[in-house]
Amino acid sequence: MDTKATYEELEQTVKQLEKEVVKHRRTEEALRESEQKLAGIIDSITDCMFMMDEQHTIVWTNDVARGLFGSDLVGKKCYSAYQGRDTLCEPCIVKKCFNDGRTHEFETEAIPSDGHKRAFWSTASVAAWYENGRPKTVVKILRDVTERKKLEAQFFQAQKMEAVGRLAGGIAHDFNNLLQTINGYSILVLRSLGDGDPLREDIEEILSAGREAAALTDHLLEFSREQKSQIRPVDLNAVIVGKEKMLRRLIGEDIKIVTKLADRLSLVKGDPGQIRQVIMNLVVNAHDAMPEGGTLTITTENVTLDHTHCKLVPGARPGTFVCLSISDTGIGIEEAKLDRIFEPFYTTKGPGEGTGLGLSTVYCIIRQHKGFTYVSSSPGKGATFSIYLPVSSIEREDETRDSISLRDVQGNGERILLVEDERRVRNFVTRALRENGYIPFPASSGTEALTIFEKEDGRFHLVLSDVVLPDTNGPKLVDQLLALKPDLRIILASGYTGRKAQRSLIQERGYVFLQKPYELADLLKAMREVLGTRD
Repeated sequence: MDTKATYEELEQTVKQLEKEVVKHRRTEEALRESEQKLAGIIDSITDCMFMMDEQHTIVWTNDVARGLFGSDLVGKKCYSAYQGRDTLCEPCIVKKCFNDGRTHEFETEAIPSDGHKRAFWSTASVAAWYENGRPKTVVKILRDVTERKKLEAQFFQAQKMEAVGRLAGGIAHDFNNLLQTINGYSILVLRSLGDGDPLREDIEEILSAGREAAALTDHLLEFSREQKSQIRPVDLNAVIVGKEKMLRRLIGEDIKIVTKLADRLSLVKGDPGQIRQVIMNLVVNAHDAMPEGGTLTITTENVTLDHTHCKLVPGARPGTFVCLSISDTGIGIEEAKLDRIFEPFYTTKGPGEGTGLGLSTVYCIIRQHKGFTYVSSSPGKGATFSIYLPVSSIEREDETRDSISLRDVQGNGERILLVEDERRVRNFVTRALRENGYIPFPASSGTEALTIFEKEDGRFHLVLSDVVLPDTNGPKLVDQLLALKPDLRIILASGYTGRKAQRSLIQERGYVFLQKPYELADLLKAMREVLGTRD
C-alpha cells in the first residue's frame, strides 16, 4: 500500500471539502442576505400581506398586517383574523385563487384591532405550487382605501351640490316668471275690487301665497348664488320674524320654536341672504339633533365684549356685537368632536344623512362678515350655537313712514319700450303700465324691439327690458338703442340669479335692476325715479 499516495488523495479530498464548505457558506450568506433584502422590501410595503394555506389558515404576515390586526395572526383563519367572521366571506377571492390559480381582486371591508371598520382593496395571487401544479399557498394583499373613498365621496357630494345649485337657478327663473304673472295680476284684480267685494279675501290669499312662494324660491337659491354679497345694514330680528313661518314648517310639529328677540336690537352689516342661510343651516342642524322632538330657542341680544370676555370666547375680539344664539335640547356633542364640527365634509351623521357642509358654510359666512362663532355643548344636554356679528355704524331709523301710494308714482303719458319674451309677463306689464299712465310698446325679442324703435322714430322715454332674450341680451340691446338715442332711460329685469342676471355689469353701467318677481309698486317707483318727477 502506497501510504504517500493515500495521504495525498486524502489531502485533496479535504481541500475539496473545504472549498465546498466555503462555497456553501457563501451560498448561505447570499441566501441570508437575499432573505434580509426581501424581508426589508416586504416590511417597507405599506399594504397588509397575508400568506394562507388551502384551509385558509394564515401561515405568515408582514409587519403592517400585524400592526393593524394584531401580532397573533399566524394560525388563525383569514376571515376570522380581519373580519371577525366564523365562515368564509362571500365572495372569497382566496377560495377562487386556490380553485383556478388566477389572480383575483375586489373591494372589501375589514375590522382592525381598534374596532373601526375600514375599506380595503383586496388582491389574492398564488405564492407557491405543488409539484402536480396545484396551488400550495396564496398571498393576499389588503390596501387601505378608506381615505380615498372619503375623498371620492366628498368630490361626488361637491359635484351634486353644484348640480343642485345649477338646477335651482334654472328652475328659479321659470318660477320667478310664473310668480311675476300670478302676483302681478292679483294686484291688478285687487285694485279693481271694492273693499267689501266677496272676492277680495280670496285674491288676497292668492297674492299672499304667491309672495310666500317667491320668498321660498329666494331661500332655495341662497346657498348657490354666484353674485357678490349684497352688503347692507340688516335687522336680525326682522330676518328671523320673516323666516319663522318657514322654519316651523321645516322642523315639524314635534319641535317647539321659542324666540327671545331683544328690543331695539342694533343693526349689523351683512348680506341678508347669507344671514338667512346661516339661520337655516343652524336650525336644520338643531332639528337633526332632536330626533325625538324638543325645543329650539332663537335668541338675539346686543353685547359688548372686553378683553376679559374675549378670553372666554375663542376667536373673539373686543367691540360691540349682535349675538344670535340657536339652542336645542338634543343629543349634544362630545367634547372631542367640538373642534371638528366646522370642518368641511365632517359629519357625525350616518351615510346619506348629511353633507358635512352646513356648519362649515356657517363658519365661512360669519368669517366673511368679520364675525365669529362659539359652540357650547355636552352629550345629552343639547347645544347652543352663538354667532357674533359686528354692529353697523348706521343707526336704526324709526319705521313710521307709510307705504308709498301708487298715486304718487303714476306715469304722465311717457312712452315705454317694453322688451319681454315671456308672453304672460309681457301682457301683465303692458296692462299695468297702461293702467298707470304710461304708453307701453311691447316687444318679444331684441329684433322686434329694434323694429318698433325704428318705426316710432325713437320717440321713447324709457326702455324696460328683460336681461335674457331669445336673440340677444338686455345690455347688448340697450347699447344699440343708446347709440341711436343717448338720453334713453334704462331699467333691466330678470328672473335669473347669478351670472345670467349680469348684475355686476348692470351695476357698473348705473342701470336700475329689478329682480323678478317684483311688486307693481316697486316697478312704478323705479320708473318714476329713473324718469324723474312728473311735469
